[in-house]
Formats: sequence, structure tokens, C-alpha cells
Amino acid sequence: MFYNDAKNQSLDKLKKIEEAYNKLGTKANDKIIELYNSRKAASNAIDRVERYINFLANSPKEFKKTIADTKLNIQAFRMAVKFEKESNGDNIKATSTAGGGVLVGGGIAAMGPTVAMAIATTFGTASTGTAIASLSGAAATNAALAWLGGGALAAGGGGMAAGNAFLALAGPVGWGIATTMVIGGGIFASIKNKEIAEKADKIANELICKESDLQLKYKKLTMLYIETEKLRSALDLTLMVNTYPKNYLDFSEEQKLKLAALINNTRALGELINERII
Repeated sequence: MFYNDAKNQSLDKLKKIEEAYNKLGTKANDKIIELYNSRKAASNAIDRVERYINFLANSPKEFKKTIADTKLNIQAFRMAVKFEKESNGDNIKATSTAGGGVLVGGGIAAMGPTVAMAIATTFGTASTGTAIASLSGAAATNAALAWLGGGALAAGGGGMAAGNAFLALAGPVGWGIATTMVIGGGIFASIKNKEIAEKADKIANELICKESDLQLKYKKLTMLYIETEKLRSALDLTLMVNTYPKNYLDFSEEQKLKLAALINNTRALGELINERII
């Protein structure tokens, strides 16, 4: 049959590219959750620093102000964590689509609150210009769905419907495109071998571009995770709590310098928690 070999070669090529893309997508999905959990732990570490400074007699006012400002700056993230905890008690159930994807009327809730908020606090802002993480309830769901759909309809994006469709096609975080969805999903039905080969090659080229973009995002995710963990470990208070004086006025110069460094690391950690991948 004409172009049969070309068709098979193109489909084999597409399958290999999809497998590689999905493998990277799985790693990226895992790293998003890992980063989100690291940021939650970092937020808790900032709370511990605040408690220590409040407990310390005669602690400098500028230290307290820095911590207060830091907590204010990560308020959106902390609200996202609160939304996640509250939503985890809602027992939202997802249903399977005919194509094997997962989608419900609740949209992003089908992914689970943890995954949803991990996405929202890692990427971009809501279409209104307000950080998605600063929203709650339906507003957070709608904004995150609109983001996944390329932005709000008014801004030229696909809106919530596109976000829902994107999740149904591309999986929980929107990276992978399963081979069975493409090759077995009717895209290549009832067309000639030459057209199949051309369409498969086109999709393969598009996935190559997407994989390149995803590689950059994965590297950024990894870097953010490593930097967050490094700064979080620098906020270890064990030595200060157990060996330092309870009154700042009794600190040695070296102890004062170390406490100042701790406060600077706290501020830097807050900035890192707010960093987004575009």
C-alpha cells in the first residue's frame, strides 16, 4: 500500500517522542508537588523564626518588622495552603471520560486540592492580575482553569472551558499527552496513509517544541526546590534555642551576627516562596 512504510515510520517516531515527553512530564509533575511541599515546610520554618524572635527578650524591632513583612508577602501562598486543607475535606470525586482522562464539573478540583494549589502557586497569576493563590473557593478554581486554558476569554485566552479540555487531554498537571489518546483517539481514523504520516510528523514536531519548553521549566522547578531546601535548612534554630541567651542584650557580637543572618535568610526564603515560573 502506498506510503504504508512512511506511515508506520512516522507513527513509530511519534510514539517514541510521546513516551519521552510523558516521562519528562511525570518528572515535572512530581517536582511541582515536591516544590509545593518544600514551600509549605519553609512557611512553617518562618513561623518558628517568628516565635523565637517574639520569645527573645529585647529583640530588635527591625527583626520583628522583617518577619512581619515576610509573612505578609507570602500571605497568598499561605491562603492557598489553607484552601487546600479546607478542600481536602470536601471529598470531591472525579469521573472518568471516555478517553481515559479525568474531568468533572468542578474542573481543577478533579485533580485534587494539593495538585491544584501546587500548580496555582508555581505558575503565573490569575487573569485579573491577582495571584491565583490569593483567591479562594470557586474564584481560585475558575482562575486556575482559565490559566490552564491560556487566560481569560476577555484577554484572548480559552477561558475555563479550554482549561477543562486541556486537563482532560493532557493529564493532571497538563504536561503529558498519552500515545493512546493521540494514536488511538480517532485522530488518524479514516484518512490515507500519506495524510497519516504528515499529521504524525506534524504532531511529533510540535511535541519536540513542547518538550524543549518543558525541559526549561523542569530545570527551573529543580533549581527552586534546591534553593528553597537550602534556605530552609539555614533556618535551623536548634543551636540558638538551646545555647543562646534568652535576652538579646546578652548576645555576643558573633551571636548577633548569626541572628542577623538568620533574619536575612528568612526574608530571602519568603521571596523564594513567591517566585513563579512563567
